[in-house]
Amino acid sequence: MPIVNTTARFLMTKKYRLCISAKDVASVLDLSPRQAQRKYQQAKDAYGKARHQQLTVQEFAAYYDLPLAEVIERL
Repeated sequence: MPIVNTTARFLMTKKYRLCISAKDVASVLDLSPRQAQRKYQQAKDAYGKARHQQLTVQEFAAYYDLPLAEVIERL
């Protein structure tokens, strides 16, 4: 029987949002709202997102090299 890592198991058992906002960034990284906006914009710029496009939770976690399960847990 294959071993399923904890991230995959967590993602299969709980529903979570697809996109992340600057407010979410503030709560995940424990930052002020303005600092969170800067971090959010940095990640959007890195992925070449247009103004109307959202940043996904996976993209945010990958850009800041954070464990996806932990980011989702803090949302």
